[in-house]
Amino acid sequence: MEEVSYDDLVNQLSSRKKATVQDANDPFDTIKIHTGFGLISTAANMSAGGSSSYRYMNGFQLSAGIDLFSPNWMAEGVLRNFGQSSSGTEDRSMREYDLKALYRNKLADSLSYRLGGGIGTRTLKLSDNAKNFAVNDITPLTVLVGGIDVQVSQYIGFGVEAGLRTAMVTSTADKNSGDLTLHMDASF
Repeated sequence: MEEVSYDDLVNQLSSRKKATVQDANDPFDTIKIHTGFGLISTAANMSAGGSSSYRYMNGFQLSAGIDLFSPNWMAEGVLRNFGQSSSGTEDRSMREYDLKALYRNKLADSLSYRLGGGIGTRTLKLSDNAKNFAVNDITPLTVLVGGIDVQVSQYIGFGVEAGLRTAMVTSTADKNSGDLTLHMDASF
C-alpha cells in the first residue's frame, strides 16, 4: 500500500471531479432551434372541370425546426399559404402543412446543402362558375426537397430550396406540384 500525503490526496480527488464534470456534457446543450420565413412559387398539376393543367401560384411559408441530437439532422414543420388568386373566371386558394426530416452538411465554410423528405397535407379550393365546377379537397402528400444554404452569421442564413409534392391518394383534384422557395432562417 502506498502512502499519500494529504495535499496529494486532495489534488487527486480534485482532478477526478474535474474529469467527471467535463465528461458529463448534456446532449441538449448542442441542440438548436430554427425558425424561418420564405417566399414560394409553385406549379401545381390540378385536375378539375374535365381537364388537367398546371396552375401557378405564389405565397409564403413559416417554418420551425429542431436539431435531432446532431447538427446534421433536423426535423422541420412548415406552414405554407398561397392565398387566393384568379385566372379568368377561375378562383383558387391553397394552404399546406408539412413535416419533414432534413439532412444538412457543409460544402464550404459558409455554404451547405440540405436534402429531405416528409409528409404533408394541402387544402385546395378551386372553382369556376363559367365551367360550373367547384373543388374543395384536403390531400395528403409526400414531400421531397433539396436546397443550398448560405450562413451569413452565427444566427442568420439564407437559402433556396426546390421541392416536389405528390398526392398519396388518387381521388383528389390536387395531383402533384413542383416549387421553388427563397428563405431566410434564424438559429438559436
